[in-house]
Amino acid sequence: MLGTRNSARPSKTFCRICIAPALRAWMDTGGSVEDWLCGRIPLISYARISADRHSGGAIGVRRQHRRNTRSAELHGAAVVLFYEDNNMTAAKPEVIRPAFRQMCSDIIHGQEEETGLPVHGCVAVEWERVYRLPRDCVAFQDALFMNADGVFIAGDVRLGTVDGDGTTLTGVPAPGAMESEVASTRIRAKRSAADRAEEGKTCGAPRRFGWLGASRDPFRVGNKHRNPDEWPHLIDMIKMRHAGRSWRSITAEMNKRGVRTARGGSWSERGVKILVTNPAWWGGRLLHGELVRSVETGEPAIGDWDRAESADECTCEMWQKIVTGTRVKSVQQRMTPGHGNQPSGRATRTEKCKFSGYLLCGRINELGEVCFSKLSGNKATGRNAKYGAYYRCGDPNCKGIGRSVAAVDEYLEDLVLAYLDQRTAGTTVEPSAWRGEEKLAGLLRRRDVLEASVASGEVERAAVHGLLARLNRMVGVLRRDEGDYRKAEARKNILRGWNRKNWAGMGLDEQRQLIGAVIDSVVVLPVPEGISDRAPFDPTLLTVSWREKGPTQVVNVAQK
Repeated sequence: MLGTRNSARPSKTFCRICIAPALRAWMDTGGSVEDWLCGRIPLISYARISADRHSGGAIGVRRQHRRNTRSAELHGAAVVLFYEDNNMTAAKPEVIRPAFRQMCSDIIHGQEEETGLPVHGCVAVEWERVYRLPRDCVAFQDALFMNADGVFIAGDVRLGTVDGDGTTLTGVPAPGAMESEVASTRIRAKRSAADRAEEGKTCGAPRRFGWLGASRDPFRVGNKHRNPDEWPHLIDMIKMRHAGRSWRSITAEMNKRGVRTARGGSWSERGVKILVTNPAWWGGRLLHGELVRSVETGEPAIGDWDRAESADECTCEMWQKIVTGTRVKSVQQRMTPGHGNQPSGRATRTEKCKFSGYLLCGRINELGEVCFSKLSGNKATGRNAKYGAYYRCGDPNCKGIGRSVAAVDEYLEDLVLAYLDQRTAGTTVEPSAWRGEEKLAGLLRRRDVLEASVASGEVERAAVHGLLARLNRMVGVLRRDEGDYRKAEARKNILRGWNRKNWAGMGLDEQRQLIGAVIDSVVVLPVPEGISDRAPFDPTLLTVSWREKGPTQVVNVAQK
């Protein structure tokens, strides 16, 4: 089942699908799903929080599930599955909610994809939890329509359908009204941000390094008061960059000191750039690419948060010099050409190579640890162009490791092919049917009958135009679902039916997918002291970790 929570990297933003605890407890005792339902309608409990501000781990969605379970019981239904999109807004088109998309797909087919548990609809504390955008409203209504027995309970109210073909939910705004409401909310948010910027008020953003975060007890506004432990390091970063130090060396210095970011991680060049080029440390603010200025004087508006003082020796003029020529995407997006954000020179272009991301640096870095950073492919330019593309470690705390792409790819490709020949040759693909074949065939037959009726003149096209449009849309949804299923099956059976002859005809993405199925990582060791960097390629400096331990003969076969 879907689950994006990572215990190693806790985050409030996650998606999850799980069996309802009550049903799970029943199944653990050996009971069947049919006996547990006892004629009740099986529903999905959908929970979503736009901005999870609770401490304690997804308290909001747990509360919603509890209410949804009670609401379902009032209408003779039972919650069989929990679907969660935590800390995700439903009002932005660019935000994809995986649990919502999977819910629509499962309602269409009448069952959860992995467990086969029946689902005939959804229950939520309010319809705004499920959808806010017109596209999501249409997708959800289509899913209920294709289920035939589709049920939607919002709060304590079971929403019905009304209109000619019974496919429009009652009790909710029309899609056009939703779009207008979302647009109005965004306009108000932008207007509020502009007003607060002009007044010099702090913005409600995540905690910045150098300032204290928000607190309830004692009450404290976030990003208003300086953090006495972090502020000296921020001033040092500003002074080092103003003095001409590279971003890489500043990043290495911070990590060497053991200074952690605002989120508790290690520093990257991008993180240092974003922090130092943000005018907040001297009291300024950027809004829509321009420094916020006073309407009366035209001078930059100074915020009411703690900022660099005369004793810190960091001024607005220093910031203007620092941002000149700075190459970082976020800085370029929020700065206009007049603020000196024009890039100078050409950046090193990163290429997608066969083993990019699988190669790890094995050099001891400046922190006394094995680097283990990923090596990326780069195109050689200038006088080094004759040597061809190369893999390189770009970690700021490491002196780096480089290897020729051609030599590494040739050796590792032979290893992979030898491994596949010995471990997967002769296997067969395990076919499995797509769960929506009958439903798609039924929709196509229904559409053909309507089209034939229109062609023969039995009915007017205007009378069935809405129904035909919906059928065409649902056919498209099922076609996409079928395509996603075929791709997932291809990934699952990627190692079955292997034939070396297929390798040459594969694209780069297909080859990388196959490589990732057998190789976990490849540690690239540094060239030993006393040996020139121009020495012939030495394959013994590559340590391969297979996802499954293969025969020892693989290396010998590849070397031969």
